[in-house]
Amino acid sequence: MIERRDFLKTAAAAAAAGALSPSRLLGAHSAGASFPEVVGKTGFPSPSFPLGQELRLGNGEAPALQFQAWPGGTGALYEKLWREYGPALFERTTTEIEPWVGPIPSDEAEIAFLPVHRLAALLKERRISSVELTEIYLARLHRYDPELLFAVSILDDRARAEAEEADREIRAGRWKGPLHGIPYGVKDLFAVRGTRTAWGSAAFQDQVIDLDSEIVVRLRNAGAVLLAKLATGEFAQGDLWYRGRTLNPWNPEEGASGSSAGPGSATAAGCVAFAIGTE
Repeated sequence: MIERRDFLKTAAAAAAAGALSPSRLLGAHSAGASFPEVVGKTGFPSPSFPLGQELRLGNGEAPALQFQAWPGGTGALYEKLWREYGPALFERTTTEIEPWVGPIPSDEAEIAFLPVHRLAALLKERRISSVELTEIYLARLHRYDPELLFAVSILDDRARAEAEEADREIRAGRWKGPLHGIPYGVKDLFAVRGTRTAWGSAAFQDQVIDLDSEIVVRLRNAGAVLLAKLATGEFAQGDLWYRGRTLNPWNPEEGASGSSAGPGSATAAGCVAFAIGTE
């Protein structure tokens, strides 16, 4: 069995050696080569392990951030995109935030339900602070969790510290992007250092995994503020976990359903600006 990290190290070594340089990609695209032909002719070294071996994914591995249900699979999708965009397919783009226009809502509930790109405008322009926003969401988490049962752990101290840091950076002109200072929650399948990762099971309700999942690391680097670990059904099945059933905030007679019941319920209740679930 080969660790996925070993494969990524091989890929990084190839890139560092120039085997996957932009100039090679551009030249191949200009010559009309297909995406598989480009990949095959870049000089990419053969992996040091037999193809077809199982890859073991740990909790700290980088997640797949997109799912594309494309006929013929992901390779067919990239072939199509390569024909349309060439090497530009792999270039990062800058996310622009439109300025806030008009008065800021005075009602905290109205602020809590604003979409992330509007909250980002308020934070970027310093019309509201991350600390103020964090306190709004923490109050709502504590108010509604006893009824809806969406939180495994509410991380008050950590959230306030991260919000204060975000405000210092934004005041200093070091705005990191649209998630900087935005409070969020993460599903309890993802490990967070220093707090419980219970997987919805009473047998693991005191378990602490001493690492941060890759998605938590990436969001921290983007300046997002972690408020809470949010519930999943036992071992990611449904909405029933060791505290009870996570409820739908718009119809508490129903469960929130799905293994991402906690992230769904907390977001729908305006208790986090956004949440990370899985599917």
